[in-house]
Amino acid sequence: MKQQKFKKLITTKRLNLKPIEPSFEFANLLYDEISHNRDFFKFMPFALVKKPEEEYDFLVSGKQNAESGKAVSYAMFLKNTNEFVGMVSVHSISWKRESGEFGAWVCKKFAHQGFATEGTKALEAYFFQMGFHKLSAKANIKNKASCGTLKKLGLTKDGIERDATFNKQMQEWESFAVFSKLSSEYKK
Repeated sequence: MKQQKFKKLITTKRLNLKPIEPSFEFANLLYDEISHNRDFFKFMPFALVKKPEEEYDFLVSGKQNAESGKAVSYAMFLKNTNEFVGMVSVHSISWKRESGEFGAWVCKKFAHQGFATEGTKALEAYFFQMGFHKLSAKANIKNKASCGTLKKLGLTKDGIERDATFNKQMQEWESFAVFSKLSSEYKK
């Protein structure tokens, strides 16, 4: 499959998904959300960010990865208010293998309202329509919300990756449920 440029806007019923753009204003917004809700984000590797400059570096890296076709992250905004909701992304993109791994997170105040599912479903549709063969995702086995989102999206649970990484915030080894969906399983 030939590498393609990523869309500048993906819309859903309630959301606008826009590729991340580095700015100190957005970096501060991300940092404030994470630093005030560290326990809520305990399963996420970015929960240990110590200053807004680290968020800015993440945004710059994300834009570079999108430009090179390695990954793409979209910020989710409410259509009616333009309020920031969270992020969805596809990383570990292989154009040769026609595959990628997606992830999502939402701000604490938007949790359990279906926004992660809605944003991920839109990104899933976009990638399968581009011609991708397989999309996968991993979620900490203790993160019931993320595992539930992946099940709602109709992904198949492929197995458990045991003690895959050490979570410094929780001071324990994390095991991940591994999920995937093939293009033949995608329903438009």
